[in-house]
Amino acid sequence: TPKQMTWRVDARHTEKMESALKEKFARLKADGLVLFHMTSGTKSMALQGLAQLALYHNRTGKPISAVVMDPRSQCFDAVFPKAVNNAMGCSVLSLTEILQVHGSWRQHHSGRDMQSLRKMYAPLNALRALHKPLMQAVKGRRICSKDEAIDGYFLHGGSDLPKVVQEGLSLAQDVGAIQRLNIHGAYFSFQPACCYDPFAYLRNTWMEDWVASVLAKHDNGQWRGGFSSVKVNIKEEGDYQEFDFLGARNNHLVYWSCKNTQAVSPAQLFEIDALRDEVGGRDFHVAGLVHTAKVEHGLQQKAKRLGVNLVRVTGHHAEEKLLQISCQ
Repeated sequence: TPKQMTWRVDARHTEKMESALKEKFARLKADGLVLFHMTSGTKSMALQGLAQLALYHNRTGKPISAVVMDPRSQCFDAVFPKAVNNAMGCSVLSLTEILQVHGSWRQHHSGRDMQSLRKMYAPLNALRALHKPLMQAVKGRRICSKDEAIDGYFLHGGSDLPKVVQEGLSLAQDVGAIQRLNIHGAYFSFQPACCYDPFAYLRNTWMEDWVASVLAKHDNGQWRGGFSSVKVNIKEEGDYQEFDFLGARNNHLVYWSCKNTQAVSPAQLFEIDALRDEVGGRDFHVAGLVHTAKVEHGLQQKAKRLGVNLVRVTGHHAEEKLLQISCQ
Protein backbone atom coordinates (compact mmCIF):
# COMPACT_ATOMS: atom_id res chain seq x y z
CA THR A 1 0.00 0.00 0.00
CA PRO A 2 1.37 3.45 -0.89
CA LYS A 3 0.37 5.21 2.33
CA GLN A 4 1.01 3.52 5.67
CA MET A 5 0.59 4.77 9.22
CA THR A 6 1.71 3.26 12.51
CA TRP A 7 -0.32 4.24 15.55
CA ARG A 8 1.09 3.86 19.06
CA VAL A 9 -1.41 3.16 21.85
CA ASP A 10 -1.29 2.12 25.51
CA ALA A 11 -2.41 -1.52 25.38
CA ARG A 12 -2.53 -1.79 29.18
CA HIS A 13 -5.15 0.95 29.61
CA THR A 14 -8.32 0.19 27.64
CA GLU A 15 -10.00 3.56 28.19
CA LYS A 16 -6.92 5.49 27.03
CA MET A 17 -6.59 3.17 24.05
CA GLU A 18 -10.22 3.68 23.03
CA SER A 19 -9.86 7.44 23.31
CA ALA A 20 -6.62 7.44 21.28
CA LEU A 21 -8.13 5.28 18.52
CA LYS A 22 -11.23 7.44 18.30
CA GLU A 23 -9.04 10.51 17.85
CA LYS A 24 -6.83 8.87 15.23
CA PHE A 25 -9.76 7.60 13.15
CA ALA A 26 -11.44 11.01 13.43
CA ARG A 27 -8.35 12.63 11.90
CA LEU A 28 -7.91 9.97 9.22
CA LYS A 29 -8.30 11.28 5.69
CA ALA A 30 -8.32 8.51 3.10
CA ASP A 31 -9.19 8.63 -0.58
CA GLY A 32 -9.80 4.90 -1.07
CA LEU A 33 -9.78 1.58 0.77
CA VAL A 34 -8.65 1.68 4.41
CA LEU A 35 -6.78 -1.46 5.48
CA PHE A 36 -6.40 -2.26 9.16
CA HIS A 37 -3.55 -4.73 9.79
CA MET A 38 -4.26 -6.61 13.02
CA THR A 39 -1.73 -9.48 12.91
CA SER A 40 0.40 -8.39 15.86
CA GLY A 41 -0.56 -6.81 19.15
CA THR A 42 -2.85 -7.79 22.03
CA LYS A 43 -6.42 -9.05 21.71
CA SER A 44 -7.74 -5.78 23.11
CA MET A 45 -5.79 -3.81 20.50
CA ALA A 46 -7.27 -5.91 17.71
CA LEU A 47 -10.84 -5.78 19.05
CA GLN A 48 -10.87 -2.07 19.82
CA GLY A 49 -9.19 -1.27 16.52
CA LEU A 50 -11.77 -3.35 14.66
CA ALA A 51 -14.62 -1.65 16.51
CA GLN A 52 -13.31 1.83 15.67
CA LEU A 53 -12.72 0.75 12.05
CA ALA A 54 -16.40 -0.27 11.77
CA LEU A 55 -17.53 3.01 13.33
CA TYR A 56 -15.32 4.90 10.89
CA HIS A 57 -16.96 3.08 7.99
CA ASN A 58 -20.45 3.80 9.31
CA ARG A 59 -19.61 7.47 9.74
CA THR A 60 -17.80 8.11 6.45
CA GLY A 61 -19.00 5.37 4.11
CA LYS A 62 -15.37 4.71 3.11
CA PRO A 63 -14.50 1.13 2.09
CA ILE A 64 -12.61 -0.78 4.77
CA SER A 65 -10.99 -4.15 5.32
CA ALA A 66 -9.34 -5.70 8.38
CA VAL A 67 -6.58 -8.17 7.48
CA VAL A 68 -4.21 -10.62 9.13
CA MET A 69 -1.08 -12.14 7.64
CA ASP A 70 -0.73 -15.90 7.22
CA PRO A 71 3.02 -16.64 7.57
CA ARG A 72 2.62 -19.97 5.77
CA SER A 73 1.02 -18.63 2.59
CA GLN A 74 2.73 -15.21 2.79
CA CYS A 75 -0.66 -13.65 2.01
CA PHE A 76 -3.08 -11.41 3.84
CA ASP A 77 -6.44 -12.92 4.79
CA ALA A 78 -9.37 -10.52 5.07
CA VAL A 79 -11.44 -11.05 8.24
CA PHE A 80 -13.84 -8.07 8.17
CA PRO A 81 -16.31 -7.04 6.80
CA LYS A 82 -16.00 -10.14 4.62
CA ALA A 83 -13.78 -13.16 5.22
CA VAL A 84 -11.52 -13.92 2.24
CA ASN A 85 -8.53 -16.28 2.27
CA ASN A 86 -5.41 -15.02 0.47
CA ALA A 87 -7.06 -11.71 -0.28
CA MET A 88 -3.75 -10.00 -1.04
CA GLY A 89 -0.17 -11.06 -1.59
CA CYS A 90 2.54 -9.76 0.68
CA SER A 91 5.65 -7.97 -0.53
CA VAL A 92 8.94 -9.65 0.36
CA LEU A 93 10.62 -7.57 3.06
CA SER A 94 14.30 -7.14 3.79
CA LEU A 95 15.87 -7.86 7.17
CA THR A 96 15.94 -4.12 7.87
CA GLU A 97 12.25 -3.75 7.03
CA ILE A 98 11.15 -6.74 9.12
CA LEU A 99 13.08 -5.43 12.12
CA GLN A 100 11.49 -2.01 11.62
CA VAL A 101 8.02 -3.60 11.70
CA HIS A 102 8.83 -4.83 15.21
CA GLY A 103 10.42 -1.55 16.30
CA SER A 104 14.01 -2.82 16.12
CA TRP A 105 17.04 -2.06 13.99
CA ARG A 106 20.54 -3.37 13.33
CA GLN A 107 23.37 -1.36 14.80
CA HIS A 108 25.32 0.44 12.06
CA HIS A 109 28.37 -1.53 10.84
CA SER A 110 27.47 -4.42 13.15
CA GLY A 111 27.98 -8.01 12.00
CA ARG A 112 29.52 -9.73 8.97
CA ASP A 113 27.32 -9.79 5.87
CA MET A 114 26.37 -13.34 4.86
CA GLN A 115 27.04 -12.64 1.19
CA SER A 116 30.59 -11.54 1.94
CA LEU A 117 31.10 -14.84 3.79
CA ARG A 118 30.00 -16.90 0.78
CA LYS A 119 33.59 -16.94 -0.51
CA MET A 120 34.80 -18.07 2.94
CA TYR A 121 32.81 -21.30 2.79
CA ALA A 122 35.82 -23.56 2.04
CA PRO A 123 38.08 -22.43 4.94
CA LEU A 124 35.11 -22.29 7.32
CA ASN A 125 34.14 -25.82 6.39
CA ALA A 126 37.77 -26.82 6.94
CA LEU A 127 37.53 -25.33 10.44
CA ARG A 128 34.44 -27.44 11.00
CA ALA A 129 36.38 -30.59 10.08
CA LEU A 130 39.30 -29.48 12.27
CA HIS A 131 37.19 -28.60 15.30
CA LYS A 132 37.45 -31.81 17.34
CA PRO A 133 41.24 -32.35 17.07
CA LEU A 134 41.84 -28.61 17.54
CA MET A 135 39.80 -28.50 20.75
CA GLN A 136 41.68 -31.54 22.02
CA ALA A 137 45.04 -29.87 21.28
CA VAL A 138 44.21 -26.66 23.20
CA LYS A 139 42.38 -28.34 26.08
CA GLY A 140 43.59 -26.88 29.36
CA ARG A 141 45.82 -24.34 27.59
CA ARG A 142 45.41 -20.61 27.17
CA ILE A 143 46.94 -17.94 24.97
CA CYS A 144 49.62 -15.83 26.65
CA SER A 145 51.88 -12.98 25.58
CA LYS A 146 55.55 -13.30 26.48
CA ASP A 147 56.75 -10.14 24.80
CA GLU A 148 54.41 -8.90 22.14
CA ALA A 149 57.09 -6.81 20.46
CA ILE A 150 59.56 -9.70 20.08
CA ASP A 151 58.24 -13.20 20.48
CA GLY A 152 54.50 -12.63 20.20
CA TYR A 153 52.12 -15.17 21.74
CA PHE A 154 52.40 -18.74 22.95
CA LEU A 155 50.15 -21.39 24.45
CA HIS A 156 50.59 -21.70 28.19
CA GLY A 157 50.68 -25.30 29.40
CA GLY A 158 53.23 -26.66 26.93
CA SER A 159 56.35 -25.82 25.01
CA ASP A 160 55.00 -26.42 21.54
CA LEU A 161 52.50 -25.02 19.08
CA PRO A 162 50.77 -28.16 17.73
CA LYS A 163 50.43 -28.49 13.98
CA VAL A 164 46.65 -28.63 14.22
CA VAL A 165 46.73 -25.28 16.05
CA GLN A 166 48.92 -23.81 13.33
CA GLU A 167 46.41 -25.03 10.74
CA GLY A 168 43.57 -23.46 12.71
CA LEU A 169 45.34 -20.11 12.95
CA SER A 170 46.05 -20.16 9.21
CA LEU A 171 42.36 -20.84 8.51
CA ALA A 172 41.35 -18.02 10.87
CA GLN A 173 43.48 -15.73 8.72
CA ASP A 174 41.93 -17.14 5.52
CA VAL A 175 38.44 -16.20 6.71
CA GLY A 176 39.51 -12.70 7.76
CA ALA A 177 39.34 -13.14 11.53
CA ILE A 178 43.02 -12.17 11.92
CA GLN A 179 45.69 -10.87 9.59
CA ARG A 180 49.50 -10.83 9.22
CA LEU A 181 49.89 -14.17 10.95
CA ASN A 182 53.51 -15.12 11.62
CA ILE A 183 54.40 -18.48 13.17
CA HIS A 184 57.93 -18.99 14.43
CA GLY A 185 58.59 -22.08 16.49
CA ALA A 186 56.34 -22.24 19.52
CA TYR A 187 55.38 -18.60 19.12
CA PHE A 188 53.07 -16.72 16.81
CA SER A 189 52.06 -13.13 16.16
CA PHE A 190 49.08 -11.58 14.38
CA GLN A 191 47.04 -8.45 13.99
CA PRO A 192 43.30 -8.41 14.78
CA ALA A 193 40.81 -8.13 11.93
CA CYS A 194 37.26 -8.97 12.98
CA CYS A 195 38.36 -10.45 16.34
CA TYR A 196 41.02 -9.77 18.95
CA ASP A 197 41.34 -13.32 20.29
CA PRO A 198 41.94 -15.96 17.60
CA PHE A 199 41.29 -18.77 20.05
CA ALA A 200 37.88 -17.39 20.94
CA TYR A 201 37.21 -17.46 17.20
CA LEU A 202 38.53 -21.03 16.84
CA ARG A 203 36.50 -22.25 19.81
CA ASN A 204 33.13 -20.74 18.97
CA THR A 205 32.82 -17.71 16.68
CA TRP A 206 33.74 -19.62 13.50
CA MET A 207 30.37 -21.42 13.79
CA GLU A 208 28.52 -18.11 13.38
CA ASP A 209 30.40 -17.37 10.16
CA TRP A 210 30.00 -20.98 9.00
CA VAL A 211 26.21 -20.73 9.32
CA ALA A 212 26.22 -17.51 7.28
CA SER A 213 28.54 -18.94 4.61
CA VAL A 214 26.48 -22.13 4.17
CA LEU A 215 23.22 -20.20 3.78
CA ALA A 216 24.84 -17.71 1.37
CA LYS A 217 26.46 -20.49 -0.68
CA HIS A 218 23.07 -22.07 -1.35
CA ASP A 219 21.14 -18.79 -1.70
CA ASN A 220 18.91 -18.77 -4.78
CA GLY A 221 17.95 -15.13 -4.33
CA GLN A 222 15.44 -15.57 -1.51
CA TRP A 223 17.59 -14.20 1.31
CA ARG A 224 16.98 -10.50 1.90
CA GLY A 225 19.84 -9.76 4.28
CA GLY A 226 21.68 -11.72 6.94
CA PHE A 227 24.57 -11.19 9.32
CA SER A 228 26.71 -13.15 11.74
CA SER A 229 27.66 -11.66 15.13
CA VAL A 230 25.12 -8.87 14.69
CA LYS A 231 23.83 -6.44 17.32
CA VAL A 232 20.17 -5.43 17.13
CA ASN A 233 18.62 -2.57 19.08
CA ILE A 234 15.34 -3.72 20.62
CA LYS A 235 12.75 -0.93 20.72
CA GLU A 236 15.19 1.78 21.87
CA GLU A 237 18.79 2.97 21.52
CA GLY A 238 21.21 1.24 23.88
CA ASP A 239 18.91 -1.72 24.57
CA TYR A 240 20.43 -4.30 22.24
CA GLN A 241 20.86 -8.03 21.86
CA GLU A 242 23.61 -9.82 19.96
CA PHE A 243 22.56 -12.57 17.55
CA ASP A 244 25.08 -15.16 16.37
CA PHE A 245 23.23 -15.23 13.05
CA LEU A 246 20.14 -13.30 12.04
CA GLY A 247 18.73 -13.15 8.53
CA ALA A 248 15.51 -12.70 6.55
CA ARG A 249 14.07 -15.15 4.04
CA ASN A 250 10.51 -15.18 2.67
CA ASN A 251 9.38 -12.71 5.34
CA HIS A 252 10.67 -14.94 8.13
CA LEU A 253 13.45 -14.02 10.50
CA VAL A 254 15.99 -16.83 10.79
CA TYR A 255 17.92 -16.84 14.04
CA TRP A 256 20.71 -19.26 15.00
CA SER A 257 22.55 -19.32 18.30
CA CYS A 258 25.97 -21.04 18.21
CA LYS A 259 27.45 -22.72 21.29
CA ASN A 260 30.60 -24.77 21.79
CA THR A 261 29.70 -26.56 25.02
CA GLN A 262 30.06 -29.99 26.56
CA ALA A 263 26.31 -30.14 27.17
CA VAL A 264 23.26 -28.22 25.95
CA SER A 265 21.28 -26.79 28.87
CA PRO A 266 17.59 -25.90 29.23
CA ALA A 267 18.67 -22.31 30.00
CA GLN A 268 20.19 -22.03 26.52
CA LEU A 269 16.92 -23.16 24.93
CA PHE A 270 14.90 -20.70 27.01
CA GLU A 271 17.29 -17.89 26.06
CA ILE A 272 16.76 -18.59 22.34
CA ASP A 273 12.99 -18.75 22.84
CA ALA A 274 13.00 -15.43 24.72
CA LEU A 275 15.16 -13.66 22.12
CA ARG A 276 12.93 -14.94 19.31
CA ASP A 277 9.84 -13.56 21.02
CA GLU A 278 11.56 -10.26 21.73
CA VAL A 279 12.67 -9.60 18.17
CA GLY A 280 9.84 -11.07 16.11
CA GLY A 281 7.66 -13.78 17.58
CA ARG A 282 7.33 -17.49 16.90
CA ASP A 283 4.97 -17.31 13.90
CA PHE A 284 7.44 -15.26 11.89
CA HIS A 285 10.62 -16.88 13.10
CA VAL A 286 12.87 -19.87 12.48
CA ALA A 287 15.09 -20.28 15.53
CA GLY A 288 17.67 -22.84 16.47
CA LEU A 289 20.88 -23.83 18.21
CA VAL A 290 24.03 -24.87 16.37
CA HIS A 291 26.04 -26.81 18.93
CA THR A 292 28.89 -29.27 19.47
CA ALA A 293 27.48 -31.45 22.26
CA LYS A 294 25.30 -34.52 22.41
CA VAL A 295 21.73 -33.68 23.41
CA GLU A 296 19.78 -35.99 25.69
CA HIS A 297 16.40 -37.22 24.49
CA GLY A 298 14.49 -35.28 27.15
CA LEU A 299 16.13 -32.03 26.12
CA GLN A 300 15.42 -32.78 22.47
CA GLN A 301 11.73 -33.06 23.35
CA LYS A 302 11.86 -29.79 25.29
CA ALA A 303 13.45 -28.06 22.30
CA LYS A 304 10.73 -29.46 20.05
CA ARG A 305 7.99 -28.10 22.34
CA LEU A 306 9.64 -24.68 22.32
CA GLY A 307 10.02 -24.74 18.55
CA VAL A 308 13.82 -24.48 18.86
CA ASN A 309 15.68 -26.46 16.20
CA LEU A 310 18.93 -28.29 16.95
CA VAL A 311 21.88 -28.86 14.62
CA ARG A 312 25.08 -30.53 15.82
CA VAL A 313 27.74 -28.78 13.77
CA THR A 314 30.20 -31.70 13.92
CA GLY A 315 27.54 -34.29 13.13
CA HIS A 316 26.79 -35.99 9.85
CA HIS A 317 24.68 -33.99 7.39
CA ALA A 318 24.94 -30.82 9.52
CA GLU A 319 24.96 -28.60 6.45
CA GLU A 320 21.94 -30.30 4.89
CA LYS A 321 20.00 -30.06 8.15
CA LEU A 322 20.88 -26.39 8.59
CA LEU A 323 19.63 -25.64 5.08
CA GLN A 324 16.46 -27.67 5.49
CA ILE A 325 15.49 -25.87 8.70
CA SER A 326 16.51 -22.38 7.59
CA CYS A 327 14.77 -22.60 4.23
CA GLN A 328 11.52 -24.26 5.30
